[in-house]
Amino acid sequence: MNKNDYIIRLEEKKDYREVEKLVRESFWNVYRPGCSEHYVIHVLRDDPAFVTELDFVMEKDGRLIGQNMFMSTVIDSDDGRKIDVLTMGPIGIIPELKRKGYGKILLDYSLKKAKELGFGAVLFEDNFIFC
Repeated sequence: MNKNDYIIRLEEKKDYREVEKLVRESFWNVYRPGCSEHYVIHVLRDDPAFVTELDFVMEKDGRLIGQNMFMSTVIDSDDGRKIDVLTMGPIGIIPELKRKGYGKILLDYSLKKAKELGFGAVLFEDNFIFC
């Protein structure tokens, strides 16, 4: 794999159905029988917290192979401050290309773009990553 092997770009409306299929294939029977992640992204795109500037797809040879998305949220701190952060995911790579480095490339790219937009932290699966 090299940098000319793939492209990462913003998701377009014309990609929605294919991305949902990609996510369904990526998560099918992973955490439980079946999956719901494809429906979750379908619904999240209409949420006001959805960050369109951080809604990415990854292509290889003209085919969608991965996706990642973010939602904006707020942490209410004990001292009364409100801290703007992002929640990430789902992030998915098609099954035949999992564990080949594409997910990490997409994650690193996404976090770089989040940092460029001024976000300081991303929350996912009970963890956080500082940008």
